[in-house]
Amino acid sequence: MRRRGFVLVVVVFFTVLLFSGIATFLRRSTLDAAIVRNRDFAARAEALARGGVRLGIVLLQQDRLEEEADRSPKAETTSDLWALAEQLEVTTEDGGTLRLRIEDGRARINLNALVPKGQQDTTAQVDKARAWLALFLAKVVEEMPGLPEEKPYAPDELAASLIDYLDEDDLTERGEPEDDWYQQQDPPYHTSPYGALLSVDELALVRGFDAALLEAVRPYVTVFPLKGAAVLNPNTAPTWVLAALAADDLDLRLVGEEDVKQIDKARTENAVCEVSSGKCVSLDESLGAAAGFFPSLDGLRSDVFRIEAQARYGDVRRVVEAVDRKNPAQPVLVDWRVR
Repeated sequence: MRRRGFVLVVVVFFTVLLFSGIATFLRRSTLDAAIVRNRDFAARAEALARGGVRLGIVLLQQDRLEEEADRSPKAETTSDLWALAEQLEVTTEDGGTLRLRIEDGRARINLNALVPKGQQDTTAQVDKARAWLALFLAKVVEEMPGLPEEKPYAPDELAASLIDYLDEDDLTERGEPEDDWYQQQDPPYHTSPYGALLSVDELALVRGFDAALLEAVRPYVTVFPLKGAAVLNPNTAPTWVLAALAADDLDLRLVGEEDVKQIDKARTENAVCEVSSGKCVSLDESLGAAAGFFPSLDGLRSDVFRIEAQARYGDVRRVVEAVDRKNPAQPVLVDWRVR
C-alpha cells in the first residue's frame, strides 16, 4: 500500500509538472506570436505613414502647379485640395488605415519671426514682440489647469528670456551674459547658436519654461520658416490662434472675442486675399485691418507646410511628421520625425 501511495504521489507530481510546462510553453508561444505580429504591424504602419507623407507632398506640388498654370498665386485657404485631405481615411487591402493632415506653416505664430535677424534697427520691433509675448504667455498661463498658486510663472520674465534666447547678441536686456544661467544647468548648454528654435520642443530649454508650459504653448506656435516676418494667415489660422493676436495700436492688447468672430465670419463668407475679386475680399474690407494686428494678418501665401501622416494596423499606430517647402521642381523636407 505504501508503495502504491508513493507511486501515486510521483505520478501526480509529474502530471502537474507536465501541465505546468505545457502552460508555460503555450504562454510563451502566444507572447512570441504577439511580439512578431506587433513588429510586423509596426513596420507596415511606418511604411504606410511614410507613403502618406509622400502623398502629401504630391498634393502640395499639384497646388503649386495649378498656381503657376493660372499665373496668379492665390491665398492659402482651408478649401484647397491639400487642406481637404484630412477629411478622408484611406484603407489598404491588407487592413491598414491612413489619415493625412496638412497644415499651412502660417496657420500658427512663428516664434522665430518675432526677433528680426540681420537688420540694423530692430529695437521697436523687438520691444513690440516682447510686449506681445508677455500678454500671450499671461493668457496661456491663466488658461492652464490648476490654482493660481500652482502656476508660479512670470510672463514678463519668460518673454524676456525667450527674446534673449533668440536674439543675435550675447547679453540679456539687463546687460548680463546670456549664457550664465544656461552654463549653470546640469548638463550645461548655451543659448541657441543659430538664433532660432529648431523645434517647438526646444522651448523647454529656455529659462523659465518647463514641460507643462511647453505643452500649453504648443497649440499656438511653430518654428517654421526659421526666418521670415511675423505674419499669420487669417484664412487657415485656428480660432484659438486668432485669439492670441494683439491689436496693434498705441496700447497693445490681445484681441477680444468679437474681433475673433469678425475674422472667422469674414473668412467663412469669402477667402481673404490681397485684393478684392469675385472669389475673395481684401484684408482691409473683411477684417478692418487698417488698425493692424500683431503678428500681422498678411501671411496669405505660404511655401512651408507641416504634413502629419497617421497609419494604423490593428492596435499599432505610427505617426510620421514632416515639414515641406512647397516646390514642384524639388520639394525640400526641412524636418522629419517618426513617433
